[in-house]
Parts: sequence; C-alpha cells; structure tokens
Amino acid sequence: MFKKIVVSIADFLFCHIFYRTKYIDRENLDKMGKCLVCPNHSKAIEPVWVYTKCKNMWIMAKAELFKNKIMAKLFEMFNIFPIKRGQKDARSILHAINVVEKNEDAKLLIFPEGTRVPKDKERGKAKVGPVYIAAKAQVPIVPVYITRNAKLFSKVTLVYGQAIDIPKDILENKEEIQRYSDMLLDKIYELKNKIK
Repeated sequence: MFKKIVVSIADFLFCHIFYRTKYIDRENLDKMGKCLVCPNHSKAIEPVWVYTKCKNMWIMAKAELFKNKIMAKLFEMFNIFPIKRGQKDARSILHAINVVEKNEDAKLLIFPEGTRVPKDKERGKAKVGPVYIAAKAQVPIVPVYITRNAKLFSKVTLVYGQAIDIPKDILENKEEIQRYSDMLLDKIYELKNKIK
C-alpha cells in the first residue's frame, strides 16, 4: 500500500505538476512481458517518468546513491539496485540477469549511455551492459526517447520504440556486442523524429 501511495504521489507531482508528460506508442512497452527498457539520459528525474507508468519495473542505478542506509532501504523497496560505474561490476550484472530471468513480466530500466549526457553534447557513448544482459537473459529491449534537458514546468515527451531482439550468439564476440549497443543507441535517438 505504501509503495502504491508513493508512486501515485510521484506520478501526480512529476508527471502532471512539475512536468507535463506525454507518452507516444507506450503500447510498445505495455504489450511486453519480460524486457529491458532503455532510454537516453539527460536528467536525474527521468526514471520517475518511466517507472510510474509501468508495472513490475526494476531500475539499475549508480552505487553512489546507496551510501545513505535509509535511502538504500527505500530504493530496495522500489526494486532499485546499485551498479558501480566506470568499472566491471560482475555482481550487479549477474543480479540484473537474475531479476529478468526470475521475476514474471519483469521490466528492467537501464540507461545505455551509463550516465547523464551534458547539455553541450548531442548524445553519449553506448555502453555494452544492456545488450549483454538482454542477450544473456534472452529478453528483448524496448528503446525509449525522452525529451532532453527538460525544464521545470515544461512538457516532456517519451517515445517508445518497437522491441529489439538480441541474438544470444553475440555473447562471445565483443565487437558484435558493441555493434548492437551502438545500434540500440541509434534507435533510441531516431525516435525523436516522432515528436511533433
């Protein structure tokens, strides 16, 4: 009950009051069972816009956010788990794979750029983690484009693309994993064209 109340309040404040969110082709996610959800990343608030409209969602977030024990407990309640950025965090990757494999209709939110992209850059570099996890767990990826650097009280648009299947046989080929990761990021930014 507490979780539902918090999500409802967050939805009201951050999707209707502080920002006005609009969703395009959200059925591309709603119709999915297990999958990864991969948006571009420019603001810390973006997970809220995705999470409040999706059931059974988990989020991979930077480990620094978990230093406060109270916040760490709260994050755990909302299916948010840490990953250490800038290094290979095999434990978190394995946990991410287990989340998708062992939870019915699990949706795992991961930002392929790994961190927020500064305003002066058009886009970040594609990290290989999401594609690796999707290939290992054999689940598709739903790309999402989110309005970049949205200002307070402005309109924010989220565009959901068609699911992308990742073949398992790329796991032994680092170049193929990177190629699919770059392709995923391309697909994400191409969705911007659907915003009128």
